[in-house]
Amino acid sequence: MPEVKKPALPEPPVPGFPSELLSRYEPLEFLGEGGFARVFKAKRRKDGKRVALKIPRIDERTSKTFIKEVSAWLHLDHPNIVKLYDVDILPIPYLEMEYVEGVEVDGETVRDLDGYPKPVDEETALKLVRGIAEGLKHAHSKGIYHRDLKPLNILLKADLTPKITDWGLAKLGTMSSSRSVLGYTPLYAAPEHLMPSKYGHTDQRTDIWQLGVTFYELLTGKLPFEGYTYEEVFGKITDENYRHKPPSEIDPRLAKYDGIFERLLAKRKEERYGSVDEFLEDLEKLDEAAKRKVELEKDVEELKKSLARSVEALKRSRSSEEILKNRRLVVETLGKLALAYAELNRKAELLNTLNYLKFYTAENLGDLTNAINTVEMLIKENLPVGQDFIERLKVLVHNIERENWKA
Repeated sequence: MPEVKKPALPEPPVPGFPSELLSRYEPLEFLGEGGFARVFKAKRRKDGKRVALKIPRIDERTSKTFIKEVSAWLHLDHPNIVKLYDVDILPIPYLEMEYVEGVEVDGETVRDLDGYPKPVDEETALKLVRGIAEGLKHAHSKGIYHRDLKPLNILLKADLTPKITDWGLAKLGTMSSSRSVLGYTPLYAAPEHLMPSKYGHTDQRTDIWQLGVTFYELLTGKLPFEGYTYEEVFGKITDENYRHKPPSEIDPRLAKYDGIFERLLAKRKEERYGSVDEFLEDLEKLDEAAKRKVELEKDVEELKKSLARSVEALKRSRSSEEILKNRRLVVETLGKLALAYAELNRKAELLNTLNYLKFYTAENLGDLTNAINTVEMLIKENLPVGQDFIERLKVLVHNIERENWKA
């Protein structure tokens, strides 16, 4: 009896597209290929919707956990998360996802954050990291953790809205690779990825570490833990005594972020931000501090003009009443200037202002001299003006003003 041959599957119009899926999708474009999967842009035949199809390279061992690991992604619905429409292993393993168009850079389409030029300006970095953080926050609220957050897994819309993709694929990538927990690079790995015996299991704080590495790269154009070999990078990430370079050492304008990265990139999970909300709150505080700084800078310019007028008026005073009135104005303005300089950490100008105040006090001269000595020490040691000093300075300024009102 002659052998009955199965009809050959038609050749796809886009090379590499699985023939098994041609009855469901019209392939439109090959989007890219990584160590774990190929991605195509396609159109659903049933309704014409344009989608992205990810075809993972998985074997019999990994296919058993494919649906289980990825299914949680189906429950995520957020503007900063790529929507997963469908996942199946028949007729072949595939994921049907929201198509993200990418952003145009120098006439070329960049589809993910990995391909986007870095460093970026501060405003863009904050827009991107806030979007990624909001996506993580939504997932964490449902008990879902990514565990493989890196720029390659952050797709970009035309308006630069970031969208996190590949939820649940981290475990499959690990099972498919003997070299790295991230499939091919340890650069974004957390200490608990590489040394769970010392740092514990992965959780939401692992995503926060990887968010920190991504944010660091956006701001500085560098990675906090780099090396020429896998072993060198592994060692830097897992060595509790090896510290990343503070962003301010790369760009002094980024000094305000140094403290945030101390928490984002703490080797021990318990020393990191406990939630994405905590991180976002610290970013908000930085915003408020930046606005406050702008306001203070304007105040300083006005106070300097006011001081010049008051000093000139004091010089021209004829009666004791005029002298007292203008002296009080000078003291009040000097006090405001001193506090503004302290808050702005402008130590040299603060020192000059405090020395100027010496001419207007007798009762508080000792405390004022101590304050002057403290500022001289801060300048010598290159230390910032602390909040404790500012609080003490407020009391001193108030006492000097009160002394002059008694006169």
